Amino acid sequence: MKYAHSQRDPLTGQLLPKEKWHTLPKHLHDTAENATKHAEYFQNGSIGEILGYIHDYGKNSPEFQQRLEGSNKRVDHKTAGALLVNQHYPYPYGLAMAYAIYGHHGGLPNHISRGPLIGLEEVLRKNKFSIIDKEQPVLPRLVVSTAIQQLEKGSNPGITSSLWIRMLYSSLIDADYLDAERYFQPDKAALRNQFPSIEQLQTLFQPTIQELLSKPLHNHVFEARRNVLLSCLRAAEGPRGFYTLTAPTGSGKTFASLAFALEHAVQHHMRRVIVALPFTSIIEQTADVYRGVLGQNSILEHHSNVVFHQDKETEFDPRQLASENWEASLIVTTNVQLFESLFSAKPSKARKLHQLAGSVIILDEAQALPSGLLLPSLAALQCLCADYGVTVLFCTATQPALKPEWFDRIQPPTEIIDDPKSLYRNLKRVDVSNIGKKSAGDLAALLASHQRALCIVNSRKQAQRLYKLLPEKEGIIHLSALMCAEHRSKMIKMIKDMPKDARCIVIATTLVEAGVDFDFPIVYREMAGIESICQAAGRCNREGNLEIGYMYLFEFSDTSARTSWFSDKADLAKLVLRKFPDPLEPDAIHYYFKQFFGFERKKLDQYNILGNLNAGADQYSFQFAEVSRLFKFIKEDTVSVVIPYDRDAVHLLEEAQRSLYPGSFSRKLQRYTVSLYPQELEQLKHTGRLGNIENSLFYLTSLKGGISGEISDLYSEQLGLIIQAEEE
Repeated sequence: MKYAHSQRDPLTGQLLPKEKWHTLPKHLHDTAENATKHAEYFQNGSIGEILGYIHDYGKNSPEFQQRLEGSNKRVDHKTAGALLVNQHYPYPYGLAMAYAIYGHHGGLPNHISRGPLIGLEEVLRKNKFSIIDKEQPVLPRLVVSTAIQQLEKGSNPGITSSLWIRMLYSSLIDADYLDAERYFQPDKAALRNQFPSIEQLQTLFQPTIQELLSKPLHNHVFEARRNVLLSCLRAAEGPRGFYTLTAPTGSGKTFASLAFALEHAVQHHMRRVIVALPFTSIIEQTADVYRGVLGQNSILEHHSNVVFHQDKETEFDPRQLASENWEASLIVTTNVQLFESLFSAKPSKARKLHQLAGSVIILDEAQALPSGLLLPSLAALQCLCADYGVTVLFCTATQPALKPEWFDRIQPPTEIIDDPKSLYRNLKRVDVSNIGKKSAGDLAALLASHQRALCIVNSRKQAQRLYKLLPEKEGIIHLSALMCAEHRSKMIKMIKDMPKDARCIVIATTLVEAGVDFDFPIVYREMAGIESICQAAGRCNREGNLEIGYMYLFEFSDTSARTSWFSDKADLAKLVLRKFPDPLEPDAIHYYFKQFFGFERKKLDQYNILGNLNAGADQYSFQFAEVSRLFKFIKEDTVSVVIPYDRDAVHLLEEAQRSLYPGSFSRKLQRYTVSLYPQELEQLKHTGRLGNIENSLFYLTSLKGGISGEISDLYSEQLGLIIQAEEE
């Protein structure tokens, strides 16, 4: 008998008897069964079956079986299966399956060798296939009638073909992991698939829809919100495809877009709804809103700040399991998780990809997609719609001016709102004016003259500087990413709970512009792009309780204070302000994005990802590892430092210090971290207050040098982490 996995006693480390081992025939059969189901969702079930049966063919070798018995010899078990499918099945199917099998542990490979990375082409060319088992395995029949051969590839064939391979890869990875989980951790496997179905979610949501539709129309805001909801319900009956929902902040998009998605999914027998947002702060708020109407265990919230607390009896949390492969019917996640999974070569990220087939994807705050990755992102979404039965909804107050020529495989987007201009006029709550350049001192004096006001600046240091300039600190609150998430959440709740007649001047960075439901009569906003200005305006007279709210745009007269990241967009916003009296009106926003997307094409595909994939499309020669490295929404130029902010943070850090695997605590400590740029990290190092646990976790040490103790000299309740000394 051949085996796929051996097992050891968890206490002694000794190998258990072979009758308790995972047999290879059972593992291959069960993995094939799962992979078939996964791939059936995009009509490639027979390829999924082949992948499941052949992926571990190399484990038949005597060398691998000896390794299971304790041999230290390194054994390659992936090449044999890749060679077998490439030899036995016709091109391009054999090659596509070879990618998936060769990469099922280490990640999808490049096709052509590059530097130290050996490419699949070289592996297939230099290795000779030989039958490992005594007899040639009986290979499943390939059914290709509905496979990739019949798909229309459009102007980006590289996306079409490479995404097909990724989908097959995802089907195999998830099937393989699920079967290993059933063998090694049966209690964990038993907790899967416990989320409500799409139909159940829609039923749970119906009372909320009826309540929203039957609300008395107290003012024009309530009437506009009702019309947005009705428009979304009507649009849900339309065909699958690409939709846009252009509606101002405060128009009820959160519930209206979910109503569209659930109704559309039920109408078209779709499997799940995925809501992707740009910032964790919005995700946390959106997820809480959904739980309030659908129940605590109705959704999967998947992002870096989520910590799933293990149940002491079962040891595993069903939400943690679902986050590994997105098996829930309603998922709230980040743009990073969604898009980097579409382009990643890593098994852990690609695992959930097949779950996108037959889903509704809501891209809330769609304008936040990075401009340098816009064209590959749109090409991937278009491919999902064309080939995998997906519907995409772009949902935003500042709809990007997408060019019709970018949609060559599907119909250009359908706008849900009949008359966005009229909707904007009905919901207009803010008057915007440009007050020009101001010194930090002048701005501080202006803020001090108000009873309630919000001021948003473009940098964390500028927020701290402005806060220090206000002499009277009663009712003055600072918010920035130099405060850990746990600290920020506490401060945001405090601001929301303050009486409306209490003095409240908030100085914040852009983190409050989306997902934080502040409502101030006065907002000051440092000059930035129109999309940022619109977001800031959404914090002004949000509920329409005033006849009009006032927003003042300014620039710091000290040019050194200008943040380069915002400069180009701010200059373009000033151009819009000269042309349009109201920068928030739809025509002004359209003009802004039209100018912004007027860049030469290479600026919208900054890393030439489409060119890279298209270049190899004819030969199915894809540099998967290279594309995975290039496609990053957030360039990782910051380092996370844990702040021992409260007892829980101190306790977790102390546990990490005692642990053999301190890095495993990173996720649990996420809500206590502050991200620092290299120069900021160096400054903290020079103070001698940067602790380090096994090069896995950086943390702020106390005055005495330990984990617990006084940190208020460098981390204050008012400012968070103080990067510069007070005298600076």
